[in-house]
Amino acid sequence: QIHSLVMSLSFTGIEIKLAHSVDSWNGGILVTVAGSVQTKDSKGRRKFIQTFFLAPQEKGYFVLNDIFHFVDEEPVIQHPPSMLAHANFDAQHNTSNSLEEP
Repeated sequence: QIHSLVMSLSFTGIEIKLAHSVDSWNGGILVTVAGSVQTKDSKGRRKFIQTFFLAPQEKGYFVLNDIFHFVDEEPVIQHPPSMLAHANFDAQHNTSNSLEEP
């Protein structure tokens, strides 16, 4: 079902930014790929990360596990250093309040 959903997205363009692999358990290979995709329904590109495990079989490998994740970019908020230097933190917020047992 998940595979059908991903395939239904109809990627029209895929750009691979990086791909890393490492030998793993019992002759398998762990692979991580990062890049961006474009779908027929979208004008922009969406970043993704995919990690999958290639398990050995008689002639080559097969995908045993696969994780595909879209990376949603969130704006990074940076405060000016002067604002951080003059911050007044209340120490009481960092202490736990104990409750008396009945």
